[in-house]
Amino acid sequence: KGLNYSGIDSIVDNKVEYHRIVVPRGGEYNLKLADGTDVWMFADSEIRFPTRFKGNKREVYLEGEAYFHVTASKEHPFIVKTKDMDVMVTGTEFNVKAYSDEMNVQTTLLQGVVTVFSGLEKKEKMEIKPNQQAEWCRRSVKMRVREVDPDLFMAWKNGRFIFRQDRLEDIMRTLARWYGVEVVYLDESVKSMLFAGKLD
Repeated sequence: KGLNYSGIDSIVDNKVEYHRIVVPRGGEYNLKLADGTDVWMFADSEIRFPTRFKGNKREVYLEGEAYFHVTASKEHPFIVKTKDMDVMVTGTEFNVKAYSDEMNVQTTLLQGVVTVFSGLEKKEKMEIKPNQQAEWCRRSVKMRVREVDPDLFMAWKNGRFIFRQDRLEDIMRTLARWYGVEVVYLDESVKSMLFAGKLD
């Protein structure tokens, strides 16, 4: 269920290796990075990271969804890089959702402050505060920041799903990843029906 790389930073060695963890559909995983940062990975996700951090910044690469509890270090910013959005923090808790088959990339902040870089060349810069979400829309090629209930986006880490007026297609996509199943619609019109609820 997890790997612990903490303490590797203290090893005196110039060599830095990158490891990759791929979490399949129906799985989840917990990872502790060399600096002590905790990462909870959701199903159907992939992360690439150095076995230890070297230099003045800490960078990891994500595709899919993960929750980060970053060890504080103002001198060494922590950066989560995705295809469409980079998230830079010095120490905080946040969720990043960046699946290649979804129209939006989202960063939801629980506490602290994060800086988000987006756009085709990641030149758009925006800062978000607790209970806010930065969302990059691939269709409109625009960024927006909105107030949200972070529990809706982070409940999965604590073993729950919370949906609040979500489209059936979005709900079933989440459940399909979690349970490792494929959903087929005999009637396309039901995809846009809205539902709310809580599931363990």
